Amino acid sequence: MLYRIVPVAFAAALAGCTLSPEELALREQPSFHVGYGDGCTTSNEEDKRFSTKTERDAYAFDNDRAYRAGWRQGYMECANPTPDAVDGGRVSGERNKY
Repeated sequence: MLYRIVPVAFAAALAGCTLSPEELALREQPSFHVGYGDGCTTSNEEDKRFSTKTERDAYAFDNDRAYRAGWRQGYMECANPTPDAVDGGRVSGERNKY
């Protein structure tokens, strides 16, 4: 009985770590990569003293979900390269903190 439960539990846990096809499609768009670079640049600028530079295309951030997701992902990963369990919504643009 246990040999049946363990693989099912493992598969269920692993399924929670995968990206949806929609999220994968976002990452393949060119605007995602542009947004990622801009978010990473902004994150690196915040490490410098007295820097107020923000690299972000305001129009694209407001209107292009792929750019917004890329910007948030780049900002998050460059600010803290260690993944966190609560970061999932930032990638798909579901949170408004960044």
